[in-house]
Amino acid sequence: MKVNKSLSKHKKNINKKPYPKNVLVLSLAAILLFTIIIFSNSLNNEILFGWDDGEYVENTQIKELSFKNITKYFSTNYLGAYQPIAVLTFAINYFFSALNPIPYHTTNLIVHLLNTILVFYFIYKLTYRIEIPVIVAFFFAIHPMHVEAVSWISTRSNGLYSLFYLGALISYLYYIKEEKKFKYLILTFILFIFSLFCKSMAATLPVLLIMLDYYCKRKFCKKIVFEKIPFFLLSIVFGIISVFAAKSYGHITNLQVDYSIFDRFFILCYAIVFYIVKLFFPVRLSAIYAYPDKIEGMLPFLYYIAPFIILLIIWGIFKAGKYKRDVIFGLLFYLICISLVLPLIWSRMFLLGERYTYIAYIGLFFIIAKFFTHIKDNKFSVAKKIKLYITIALVAYAIFFSITSVKRNKIWKNPVILLTDVIEKNNSKIDVSIGYFFRGNIKDKLQDYKGALRDYNKAVELNPDYTMAYNNRGIIKGILQDNQGAMKDFNKSIELYPDYASAFYNRGIVNYQMKDYQQACKDWNKASQLGFNQADKIVKQYCK
Repeated sequence: MKVNKSLSKHKKNINKKPYPKNVLVLSLAAILLFTIIIFSNSLNNEILFGWDDGEYVENTQIKELSFKNITKYFSTNYLGAYQPIAVLTFAINYFFSALNPIPYHTTNLIVHLLNTILVFYFIYKLTYRIEIPVIVAFFFAIHPMHVEAVSWISTRSNGLYSLFYLGALISYLYYIKEEKKFKYLILTFILFIFSLFCKSMAATLPVLLIMLDYYCKRKFCKKIVFEKIPFFLLSIVFGIISVFAAKSYGHITNLQVDYSIFDRFFILCYAIVFYIVKLFFPVRLSAIYAYPDKIEGMLPFLYYIAPFIILLIIWGIFKAGKYKRDVIFGLLFYLICISLVLPLIWSRMFLLGERYTYIAYIGLFFIIAKFFTHIKDNKFSVAKKIKLYITIALVAYAIFFSITSVKRNKIWKNPVILLTDVIEKNNSKIDVSIGYFFRGNIKDKLQDYKGALRDYNKAVELNPDYTMAYNNRGIIKGILQDNQGAMKDFNKSIELYPDYASAFYNRGIVNYQMKDYQQACKDWNKASQLGFNQADKIVKQYCK
């Protein structure tokens, strides 16, 4: 049988004598044990009512685990996302433990540990060097930017999609390295489907499979293209589903600040660089990273520096010499995995999210680990001189990441602590105003109406165009019997956003309380026309 020379050479390199199983198992066990220690305090955290958790566990469909409801999980969007398998796991948690938070957090931690195992095995299968999977899996397991994906119950979908996503990558490696046995390609496709049922971010998998072809030096041919077609078709279908789900919930929306095409270019570059910087310096982390405010038509200065940092990275790739393939693979792994949540065309509610780095950072950790092995193997002229310093740096980072993650877990204790952290740490007025807004929402749920009013006051003080803050403050003023104040806030909210259905609905309630029944019905009818479901019922009841 004729064998392609480049592929044959690659197989010669990868089919090295494997490490003893006991070495691999003990290395992985040590990583898992340390991860459990680092995240053990997350099991003491509460369910974050008012910060998405409550919207899941208090949903009537989730509270009743039945065949009828299970079918609804696969035909319904939840909080602007299509994630039926994740929702099913919430229903199972509720069935066995109701609102006891420990099982929910334990499930998240178990998923994270399983992902760590898969990361370890994937990188080992890719490189057959024990140092590389140890470094990648360890930093994946304990990095502070990954705390959000573990300690926040609502990010269950992030961990679950990663579980099947990593499984698909491993299966595809078997397909490449085991004489292209078709059963592994089928298994890859099945795992891909399960991953998409957890979260739409899995849609990037087909592109990453091509990157594995590149890294494993598969010769480009029609077969490589045709075998990916079903994957890309599935990505498109789930991508469309995801966009409609996000739009229905307002996750893809127009921003209060108008950004030109040039602004968006700098914002995109900033987002790419932000995650890379946070990999090395995970300080001043926050649950909220809002879009920037423009002062006199200009973005903050750091946004204009970002493209030059990207150019510097590109220059570094060209200087990587014979290790260029490792660097290109790692960087493109990162960019591909993060691509769907970058501010490209539409605008999500927040500019950045720490949980988005969960899979993406594997590519950057891979570059670091490969660099370490090159130093260890004396493949650089200065390797012997810097070997000790590089080792010390990795150990120092391990200690720093561990301490930071333990502290960060505590910040996710409850929503008030979390949002107070956002308010205290941020310098951005926009970020802080959003922090006050969401903390006001939580105080509202806790029936601390005066506390909620103070937070909403701060939100509109910092951001005078904060439409939702005026609306929610109006609701609180109505509860506190300040109908005139409530009316002013709803009017302001509608002035800022003329199609704000909730503001029309709430203003209708105030008009009704002030006995202006005709105006109340006008407002409710307008809210109904804008798609506010609750308005339909009240129109039928009071506006005959």
